[in-house]
Amino acid sequence: MIELHTLELSKLPECADGTKLYNWAKFINAESEEELNMIAERDPQVQKAVVKLVELSADEKARDMAERREKARRDMEMWKDYGIEQGLQQGKEQGLQQGLEQGRAEEREIWQGVVADKDAEIERLRKLLENAGK
Repeated sequence: MIELHTLELSKLPECADGTKLYNWAKFINAESEEELNMIAERDPQVQKAVVKLVELSADEKARDMAERREKARRDMEMWKDYGIEQGLQQGKEQGLQQGLEQGRAEEREIWQGVVADKDAEIERLRKLLENAGK
């Protein structure tokens, strides 16, 4: 199960409601350095994020490395999800194949039993006819 929350940043009220979510939403939606600084004053965690953002933005190499790390992380997640999906698909196919084979084996056993029963019935009737003919 996945629980998904959607925030419409364009509908954020101007007045802070005192929640951490509001501060983070304003951080994400900030359009100027002044807005970032105002938000940073209200929440120490957001202040750490603002400092890191300014630091990464100032250094082209650091920003490039951060973007590459993020891309690598997303790629790893995608490949992990793909691997799980492929594994599940293979497992389903193997399970289906094993189920079919087991079903066929059981069906053969049933038919062998039916044939054996019919052979026994034929033999019994043959003996009855032989005895009746004597």
